[in-house]
Amino acid sequence: MNTAHAIREARNLTPSASAALAENTTLLEQISAEIRTISHLLHPPLLDEIGLQSALQWYIDGFSERSKVNVTLELPDDFARLSHDIELSLFRIVQESLTNIHRHSGSATASIRVSRDGDEVRLEVKDEGKGIPQNTQSGMNSGRLPGVGLRGMRERLRQLGGHLVIQSSPNGTTIIAQLPVTEPNTKEAVASATSH
Repeated sequence: MNTAHAIREARNLTPSASAALAENTTLLEQISAEIRTISHLLHPPLLDEIGLQSALQWYIDGFSERSKVNVTLELPDDFARLSHDIELSLFRIVQESLTNIHRHSGSATASIRVSRDGDEVRLEVKDEGKGIPQNTQSGMNSGRLPGVGLRGMRERLRQLGGHLVIQSSPNGTTIIAQLPVTEPNTKEAVASATSH
């Protein structure tokens, strides 16, 4: 509102001050749009409303468009809803994995596969990039994960009784997350449905 007021008075400013005001206005609009996007990505409404498959497809489509990395998703159509914590964890792991692929792997493709076998859900995110450097892998084998993202994934899974496996070679990297399945809490599902 202050910026809009200042713009109405811009004719009283010097040309350079008026140009700076116009530039600041544009920057504020860009920042506002970025904040809306970030808040949407931090908690995608589709995850609560429709479930993991729709939320992942929405995220992957946007990621592919922005990054130019071709990503495929394999998830059965009859994949049942999981607890909110598990769905959110899987979504976050996909986000972090795709970010790492875009930043570090050099891969033009990525594939995501989500499957369920009895009381376990398994997520695989695979690329065809240059792989994790050997010296970094040596540290990982002794329990030291590089970067905040991989450590965050491992901790998120650990809290839910799951574990993280990382397989890497010069032909690509595969991130595997395995979690025991807990059924959605009925009260949680009802509360989520009535709040929308």
